[in-house]
Amino acid sequence: MKTENRKKLYAIGAVLLVAIIPARAQERAHPSVPSASAQTNLPAWFTRGLPGEGHAALNPLIGDWKQHKSVYGVLGRSPEAPPLVSTNITTHREWVAGGHYIEDFTEGTIDGSPYWRKGWLGYSIMDRRYEWVTIDGINTTMMAYLGNKGSGVASPIVMTGTFTDQGVLNENTVGKTVGQRTVITIENHDRHVIELFFTPPGGKEQLVDRTIYTRVKK
Repeated sequence: MKTENRKKLYAIGAVLLVAIIPARAQERAHPSVPSASAQTNLPAWFTRGLPGEGHAALNPLIGDWKQHKSVYGVLGRSPEAPPLVSTNITTHREWVAGGHYIEDFTEGTIDGSPYWRKGWLGYSIMDRRYEWVTIDGINTTMMAYLGNKGSGVASPIVMTGTFTDQGVLNENTVGKTVGQRTVITIENHDRHVIELFFTPPGGKEQLVDRTIYTRVKK
């Protein structure tokens, strides 16, 4: 192996160690980006993917959380019905992949039934937008949400997408494409709110889920 290539590999390995080790702590700051001098030894394709400002802005979401969840007009219920409310759901979030993504693990119960979700939130440096993907114990469809390309480090964070409904919204939308929009409002280090909206074909957008997250302090 050429000396120059060996040096590049060593430099990349060192950077990964610097990033990954602190990422394992639950409530530490986002892993720091290598110094400019360290980056000069790295190839451009690698440095373009180093976490930056968009990732650091998400750091208040890291840690353990207690939810106050309100679910409106879905899960076979009328939009006019009072929301289902649960305070028996918890969320744990931590940095993964060397600080490139936040992994979200949520579980608990709502209306006496189990609730489970796992998700990954990140910031695409090349597209300058936030991106959010989730899987849950209700749908067989992966839910994907994207911010507008070029929207940058905005507050609140707004991401949109679509999914093929299995009847979660209502029986009239089974097999149809439903629009979805997630809004993340970070109020401070100990509290944030995530809202989910659905838009049926030809219909108006409606709030289906509003969750208040309060930090569990240790």
